[in-house]
Amino acid sequence: MKHKHFKQKNKEAIQLTVENPSRKIFKLLISMLFLILTSIVLLSCANEKKEKAETTTLTVTKAHTPQTNPVATSQITYEIVPNDKVCMVNDRFMGVEQIPIDVEGTTYYGCCQGCVDKLQKNIDNVRFGSNPINDVKVDKANAVIVQDKSKGSVYYFASKQDAQSFINNN
Repeated sequence: MKHKHFKQKNKEAIQLTVENPSRKIFKLLISMLFLILTSIVLLSCANEKKEKAETTTLTVTKAHTPQTNPVATSQITYEIVPNDKVCMVNDRFMGVEQIPIDVEGTTYYGCCQGCVDKLQKNIDNVRFGSNPINDVKVDKANAVIVQDKSKGSVYYFASKQDAQSFINNN
């Protein structure tokens, strides 16, 4: 900041302050950076629950002991999981109970406030999934959910028979 003093005819000093424009630009850039970082933090769906779920996912193997080969094993890749442990926006099994979201008497589940908003407003038709057997639209709240343990993703089925058929065929 520069200060300049001027004298008038009556000899009273007037002080004029001129602010450097580059300082204003710097303050504006800092404010914008702060807003961007705050927005990223607030809009992110990543949270501790998701990280815990990803770090605690284990591959389960079931040992078979046929008489010809006692060492044979088969890997279980798909299993039916509880709806309340699935983020229905990210279509991921989280391993821990998710946030229940009531929409007109139907309960959906999400992992963060962004998911709550998307499910309440049904943004991008997020409340519905597609049955992988026949591509029928399925309401996620009423679906039988199967987890693909190798990927962490989930599939939605209209009935337990469809889910079991999918598991048996895969």
